[in-house]
Amino acid sequence: MGAFVAEATVVGMAMALVLNERFHGRAVMRSLLLVPWSLSRIVVGLLWIGILDFEFGALNGLLHRAGLIDSYIAFFKNGFSALNVLVSVYMWNQAPFATLLFLAGMQSISEDLYTAAEVDGAGYWQRFHHITLPALRPILFLVLVLCTVNGFLMLDLIYILTMGGPAYDTTTISWLGFQTSFKFFKFGPGTAILYTLTALCLLVTLIYHRLILARFEAEG
Repeated sequence: MGAFVAEATVVGMAMALVLNERFHGRAVMRSLLLVPWSLSRIVVGLLWIGILDFEFGALNGLLHRAGLIDSYIAFFKNGFSALNVLVSVYMWNQAPFATLLFLAGMQSISEDLYTAAEVDGAGYWQRFHHITLPALRPILFLVLVLCTVNGFLMLDLIYILTMGGPAYDTTTISWLGFQTSFKFFKFGPGTAILYTLTALCLLVTLIYHRLILARFEAEG
């Protein structure tokens, strides 16, 4: 879950920085950005099953035809690779939403601040560190909270892609609660697990607030 939050936030920020620049085709790229996010996660899971399936996956077929692999790769057989595929697919689906939030924040920053910093000799990364990042702190908080909640609730993709396996390598708290309640019909323990998940989301949100927004609000 931590890997998903980090990847979605960093990739979202990077794409927003690119799309905030003026270049030919920017409007088209912004439109294409919405495609992964607009798809339901069930459709996303089925799409990537078609790409990564061991026997019929398009990726294995392309790599084998290109002579890059001798035998097909079982992406979901190994726990480490299955977990990485799950996180990457979920990030592909969710990072565009983070990009939209970051991009909206960047568009609201006055150009005069960047011009003044440029006159003072500040480079690109100095402007990002001292102007862009502080201005985006509330949006960063929102993105982290949403990514964390979505990461904890990664139920639909797990159901389509891995079913919590192999073994328990891709089992999350939400999946454990779902299995406990609706597979083993232990509704009491299943409910307790999901209540624990809710409390954990609240705790992580408070930590984010403490780390990101507390000083910002004090300064404001």
